[in-house]
This record gives sequence, structure tokens and C-alpha cells, in this order.
Amino acid sequence: MIGKSKFVAVALLFLVVGLYSPVLAKSQHAHQNTPVYYLSLGTSLAAGVQADPVTGESIVTDVSYPSELADIIGQDIRKLRHVNLGCPGETAESFIYGGKCDYPQGSQLDQAVQFLHAHGKFTGLITIDLGANDVLRCVDGIVFDLACIGETLNQLALDLGYVLETLKSEAPGVPIVGMNYYNPLLVYWFQDPAIAALTGGLQTQINDVLESVYASYGVPVADVAGAFMADDLESDFTGPDGTPNQIPDSVDLVCAWTWMCSHQNIHANKTGYEVIAQEFYEVLPEIPVSEPPRKSIRHNAQ
Repeated sequence: MIGKSKFVAVALLFLVVGLYSPVLAKSQHAHQNTPVYYLSLGTSLAAGVQADPVTGESIVTDVSYPSELADIIGQDIRKLRHVNLGCPGETAESFIYGGKCDYPQGSQLDQAVQFLHAHGKFTGLITIDLGANDVLRCVDGIVFDLACIGETLNQLALDLGYVLETLKSEAPGVPIVGMNYYNPLLVYWFQDPAIAALTGGLQTQINDVLESVYASYGVPVADVAGAFMADDLESDFTGPDGTPNQIPDSVDLVCAWTWMCSHQNIHANKTGYEVIAQEFYEVLPEIPVSEPPRKSIRHNAQ
């Protein structure tokens, strides 16, 4: 059981946060002259943070799930223009009010609104990830306050709702896609399987909040947690020699798709970002292409 108000802080870290090539339908509008903007918003995952392979320190790279998704969509929409406003460490609160990254308009939301004022007519897609960093204020040394987390998740629901309402108001008809989170702290299975199991329960809490808010605004959710098999603490994988692998599948995937096992860094690696992008692609709605007369391209994942 988790104590009434405290637990080991390591379990909170997860809150910071076979591939295949999709088959894209060839579009008769693939050579349209009008640009189609893809606006990506969110945290360090949107910004493309990875671990420095030598030091393990977090660095912003040119590989992120939005960049990978843009590459996929760009195969069909030749005039796609990707604008990434992602900010490392961004919370839902700082997304609205600013304070984490420097934006000419003050906050990531205000910057997005300004962009949509200028280019909303030609914007075909908005993606967003928010929520993981909000609970960090509940950390106190090596413990965290469960009551604080509960209050923070309640506020997160309100803040994320405000963000989605604002974006929909500024860009009516533009598809928005959100995501849930994988659980990098499952690697603590190597130290104590019980702690790994408990972190899963906490991950479920934040993902339930996110999915509920997104659903209330009709926003599809990329099931990143599902792709990482985050709820699976059993092992179905086998080794090269056919012998059973005793490591849980979810732990294997976190090791393979993030920097946790090599550098204790929660961020996805290139393969992990490709996986996340694929999950976004799986739930993409129709992407509008503003071109007189207005036409659209339907995504055709398999």
C-alpha cells in the first residue's frame, strides 16, 4: 500500500513524462501550391530532448515525435510546413502563463494563438502533450505528497481544458491530437518489482485524467502507454536462443526505446520517438488542405 501522504520520490519521475512504415495513400492534391502547417506543442518530448550519449545530460535534438510525424505526413502533403513550439519542462500552468521558455508572445499558448491568427486558415494539424511536469511541485526531497498530486491533477484537468478550448476557438475545424504517457520508471523493476508495479498505478492516474479531458473536447489520444506495453509486467518475449526472457515486456521496451537503462534519462531515443509518432499517426483524423476550393487529404494507416 502507498502511505496516506508520502512515497518514494523516484516513483514520480515517470510523470515527467516492431515498428513498421505506414502505407500512405497517394493524393491527387500532393502537389498543392498552398502550404499546410503542422503546429506541434508541448513538453520536452515535443521539443525533442534526448540524452547526450556520452554524458547522459538532457539535450535538445532535431529528432522528436513531431519531427518524425511530420516526415510521415510530408510523404503525402508535399507542402507541409512543421512549426514546433515545444518547451522542455513545460507544465500546463507555464504553457498558459509562461516562465519556462522564452516566447515573443510570453507563453507557449500565446505564441500558438499568434501563429494561428496568422496561419490558422492554412493549418492542418495541431499535436500536443502536456501534464507530466505539473506534479513535480509535489516533490519534497526523496518523498512526494499524494494529496498534492491529487490537487495538481484536478488543476491539470482545468488547465488542459482551457488550453484545448482556446486552441479550438482560435482554429475551429483544425484537428488536434493529444497523447498519454509511457512509464520510464518501470526500469526500477531491476531493483524492486514492487516499486515498478506501484509506479504503474500512478501512471494510470495521470493518463486517466488526460484521456478524460481530451475525450470531453473530442480530441483523439495517441496511446503511447499502450505502445510501450506500460501495464504489462509479464514477459512474452524470448531470447535469441528461444529461451524465455524473464524481464517484463514493458521494462524491455523502456530500455529499448528510452535512455533510462543506459543513462537514467527519461526521454525517448530516436526509436522511441518513431514509436510515439506512429501512435499519433494511427489516430490522425482527416487533415484539411486549404486550397480553393477547399479540399482534404484522408490519412490511410494500416
